[in-house]
Amino acid sequence: MKVKNIAVSVIIAEIVILILILIVVINGMVNMVIPSDLSKYGGMRSEEDPVMMLFFFYPFVVAFAAAIIFDVVKGFLKGTPLQKGLMFGALLLVVMTIPSLYVMITSMTWPVAFSISTVRWEIISLPLMGILFTKIWKLS
Repeated sequence: MKVKNIAVSVIIAEIVILILILIVVINGMVNMVIPSDLSKYGGMRSEEDPVMMLFFFYPFVVAFAAAIIFDVVKGFLKGTPLQKGLMFGALLLVVMTIPSLYVMITSMTWPVAFSISTVRWEIISLPLMGILFTKIWKLS
């Protein structure tokens, strides 16, 4: 296990994911088409709640878990570094996006715009993170 690669990739991937979440999810492009206010739905904390600071910890958890998984499966990925990164991103999409989308659609009454924004940032960020990981592991 390459701890240095994991540490570097977690830091960079965390920043990339956080930026993409802020740009893709919070900017409200989907909300302009399908207006909704998430703060009016049950289970959503207000922005003033101190626990909401943990929202910014989510990219670290995703990046850390993905980096460890990449270190384990990198030998099984075939093709160019770009293809390997996209394949790993597709693997993460299947493992993360499909189950979370299923849970959102079947058990939550949150607006469609929220689900679309979540899927959109995952489709963008997870393959990008896979490509980033292949570049970092190739450098070492």
